Formats: sequence, C-alpha cells, structure tokens
Amino acid sequence: MVASKAKANVRKGERVDSPTGMGGGNLVAKRKIALVAFAFSGMAALIYEVLWSRELSLIFGSTVYAVSMMLAAFMSGLSLGAIVGGRWADRSKNLFAMFGFLELGIAIFGLLTIPLVQALPTLYFFVYDTLRPSFFLFFIIQLLLSYIIMLIPTTFMGATFPVVAKINTVSLEELGNDVGDAYSVNTIGSIFGSLGAGFLLIPLIGVKATTFVAAGLNLSVASLMIVTSRSTEGKRWFSMGAMVLVLAVLFGLFTQQATYAHNFYRIGDFESYDEYRTFRDSLQPLFFADDVHGRIAVLEEPNGNRFLQNSGKIEGANGAFDKQTTSLLALLPIASAENPKSMLVIGLGTGFTSLAALGTPMESVDTVEINKSVLQASKLFVGDAIESDARATIYTNDARNFLYTTGKKYDVINSEPSYPLSTHVSHLFTKEFYELVEKHLNDGGAYCQWIPRYMLKDEDTLMMLKTFQMVFPQTYAWGSNIGENEAVDVMLVGLKGERTLDPEAVDKVV
Repeated sequence: MVASKAKANVRKGERVDSPTGMGGGNLVAKRKIALVAFAFSGMAALIYEVLWSRELSLIFGSTVYAVSMMLAAFMSGLSLGAIVGGRWADRSKNLFAMFGFLELGIAIFGLLTIPLVQALPTLYFFVYDTLRPSFFLFFIIQLLLSYIIMLIPTTFMGATFPVVAKINTVSLEELGNDVGDAYSVNTIGSIFGSLGAGFLLIPLIGVKATTFVAAGLNLSVASLMIVTSRSTEGKRWFSMGAMVLVLAVLFGLFTQQATYAHNFYRIGDFESYDEYRTFRDSLQPLFFADDVHGRIAVLEEPNGNRFLQNSGKIEGANGAFDKQTTSLLALLPIASAENPKSMLVIGLGTGFTSLAALGTPMESVDTVEINKSVLQASKLFVGDAIESDARATIYTNDARNFLYTTGKKYDVINSEPSYPLSTHVSHLFTKEFYELVEKHLNDGGAYCQWIPRYMLKDEDTLMMLKTFQMVFPQTYAWGSNIGENEAVDVMLVGLKGERTLDPEAVDKVV
C-alpha cells in the first residue's frame, strides 16, 4: 500500500518531498527518533494483545474458536488502521504530530479497556440470557464483544505503520529498505513486549498495572513525537488530549479488578442473568494470583463450599462429588497395578488426588504441576498434608516436559489436567502423550486418565476412548457422580503388559 502510493507521486530515483512539519532541524535525526519510538509503540501493542487475550479468555474460554475470535478482532483492527492511516498520512501536514496523536489515542482507549473488560461478563451473560444463541451465533457474539474491547485502539495501532513508513521514506529507490526498517524495529519491539508482558510484568505487578505500563509507553512516544514536531497547534491539541487521558487514568484506577469470571464452560449453569449475579456476589475470594500460566483463584460460597478456578474454569472443589472423583483417580489405578510402590500425579489441582495416594502404603508419590500459584492455592484445601509427607515430592514443570527429561519410571501414573477443550492442555489427551506415559510405566503398571464426560458429546468421548486404547489395549472404564444412568466423570485405566483385570475385585479394594 505504501509502495503504490509512493510510485504514484515519485519517479524512480526522485527524492520524496518532506511534508510540512518535517523540515527544519536535523531531519535524519528526527527520523531515527521516530524509528526508536516506533519500536516502543510495537512493544506496547503486544503488551495489550497479551493482556486482552488473557482477560477475554477468562470469559470466552481458551478453545480454538474463542482464540480465533479474539485474534480476528485484533488483526482486523490493525488492517482497518493501516487502510485509514495511509490516507491520513497523505493528507497530513505534520507526520510527527500525527504519530504522536495516534499514540495518545492508543493510550486513552487502552486504559479504557480496564473498565470495559470488567463490565464485559455482565454484558456477555445478559446477551446470552436474552438470545440463548446457536453454536454459530454464540461465537459471532464473542467476536462482536471482542471488537468492543479492541477495535478502536487496534485501529490506531494499525494507522501508525503507514505514518511512520512515510516519515522514514527518503526516495522510491530506497523505499523497500526504509519501509523494512520501520517494520523491523516495530517487530523487535513487539517481541520484547510479548515476552515482557507474559513472563515479567503480569506475574510481578498484575494485569491492571501492566495496562498502565503499556499506556505509559504510548504516552511517552506521543510526548516525544509532539516535541519533535515543533508544532504549536499540535501541542495545544495534545494538551486537550492529555486531559482526556487523565480521565481514562481515573477510570482505570477506580475500576476494581474482578476476582471471579464464570466463563462459557459453565454458562448454562444459570437459568438467568439475575441468578448468575446473585451467585457471583455471594462469593468470598480467599486467594487470587496472576502468573505466567493464568489467573488462579480460590472462592468460597456462603455454605462453605470452596472451589479452585484456573483462568475462569472451575477445576476442583471441596464438595463430596469432587472429592469422590479426585480420590478415585488415585485409588483406581493403585488397585489396578501389580504391587504398586511409586506413583506420578499429573496436575495438583486441589491436592485431593495426591492426598488420597498418600493415604495408601505407596512408598513415593510425585506430583507435577506447571502453575506455582496452584501450589499455594491447594493449601486452602489440603493444608500442608502433602508437603509434610516425606514420601511426597512436588515438581513445578510441564507434564510432557517432565516426562521427556526424567529417567524415572512409576508403577502408577494418573492424569487429571484441565478440560480437553482448552488449547493449552489438549496435547495431554493425545496418542503421542499416552505413548510417552507408557514408556515411564513399569511392567504391571497402570495409567488413569480423567475424562469430563459431562462436557463432551458421545462421539467425542468415544474418540478419546479409541485414542487411549491405541496405546493401552487393556482399558477399563469407571464412572463417578452417576446421574440419570450416565457418569459425569469417566476414569479410564490402562494396563501395561499382557494381563486382565477383575473390575469387581478392584471395586472391593477401592
């Protein structure tokens, strides 16, 4: 787009005339300043992208569909911005000032996403309660709600590229190099922004403060460009924009971050929005943490029921049903293995599975959990009972990476990760992962896999069973929390070696 505009106005080898506002002073130095500023602009943009993806996934979930909707909203805003930004750049009398105003707009609307994100669950559930949409309409609604958060700031982000590209373009002969320089510095900044947001800023200072950091980068770039432009009128407009920014800051500061997000996985639990709101307002937060792998919260209902929430999904509770399932996940494979002495539990969660294993004569129980915050949260369910047991060892690692790097073998392995619908754990339900598990089982060992039957269609459950049996031909299935002749939770037990199992004998042991 930039190249076609340049060709329309410049013959080969001819220098591009400097628009008004770019002359005066050292133009080469100004262009270098703009490039450096564009790198920080890219850094802020990817910080926002990480923030918005994380916040929206708490509400929409982290399925392939939801992630696609969020990414589509972000990219379409950038595309729209590139189109309108090219036209603005052609008409602008001061490109440096325009760059500054775009960055100021990003800062303002970036901060306004703080209260918008907090209001989104209310809007989301209200729309769902009103429309009760079909599968297709359900995700269209997610896309439209994503636009509410992202469209305006991402349009401003996209508009900065043609503006900076034109600032840095000297002649048509050097057009490719000049535009490439702008693109490369922005990409470098984006890389540092995504890494910094996910691995440093959010774990250390949280989502809200990280949003202020991103807006601060935009404001710094805006101020630098307005000063560089030497435009009296630009400074006057910038002062007015700064006042709007102050209001956005106040909105952000006085918006309380929600500790509870009941996302689409359980949206059907409530008959109406009023029922959802009553339930939400009754919850007492006991633990809350943002870290590299997501948002962990422990909440308590007035009746004393506690549940562990991981990035908007309820992944464990202290109720009788949950305790039954998590205990069976340990006891069933132990009763199915030959002379079991060692066990690996994949996924700590509330800690009840590891605790149930330690209640048997097992000599060692290893637990691998990727999220450090879950280790802290689990103490609100099992206290220090696991850590105080000399037979127990907890590893903070990804389950697949742990199995790839350890040389240990076990008599029993159990896996109860998050929902298979989630993109970040779906690999733990694959044939390749089961093959990796099988390599770490001793002869006569048993592997137990949790299947959330209540979330899956019949064909999906059968597909997962078939995948499991490709690695463990000797497979037995148990159900727990059975209602209306159907199990809510299914536990598959696969045996290593040529042997059979007497399910009734296992039931007696359990």
